[in-house]
Amino acid sequence: MTDTDHQHSHQHQHGHRRGHGTGPMDDPERYERRARAVARLYRRVARDVAGLGLPDGARVLDVGTGPGTVPRLIAAAAPGLQIDGIDIAPEMITWAQRTATPGVIFTVADVGSLPWPDATFDLVVSSLSQHHWPDPAAGLAEIRRVLRPGGQAWVYDFRRALRKAHPVAESALTPGTTAELEGTVVRLWWFYPISRLVLRAP
Repeated sequence: MTDTDHQHSHQHQHGHRRGHGTGPMDDPERYERRARAVARLYRRVARDVAGLGLPDGARVLDVGTGPGTVPRLIAAAAPGLQIDGIDIAPEMITWAQRTATPGVIFTVADVGSLPWPDATFDLVVSSLSQHHWPDPAAGLAEIRRVLRPGGQAWVYDFRRALRKAHPVAESALTPGTTAELEGTVVRLWWFYPISRLVLRAP
């Protein structure tokens, strides 16, 4: 799979490229099968969330959830959490809702205009979504807005994409919020290093 093919395999999931016809990007079931190629990253996200040790009842948001794989893995690893998954593509949310998972709610929404009040979530995660956002500054600002005091956001994406997003985050976020770009956390293939951008609310 080329770099272009791999990125296209995520565009429909994260709602910034609407497909046409009956290809895999228009079919959540076929998309989910293709997404198994990045299963190691999704498992890593779930392990990271479980390792944070959030208390029961803490709220987690997954941005660009696609067919809902990441929220389901998080719920299995940390069953006491309340997890919301959003995607801008209604067909993806419809597919995600077919599997009832305790503590998980799926909603059609855009990262640039999140439908929650300020300080709603203890943790926000996003995997391979950020490089498709039409306005990264607006998306990061919205994520920061819905973080509770002391909350964090973890944005997992291609390393080169996060190198561009890091200075955007530093300039777009409210005073006191830190933005740290970590090194490689997982490799999908040897030439696809995935890094993590960590936002911390004061």
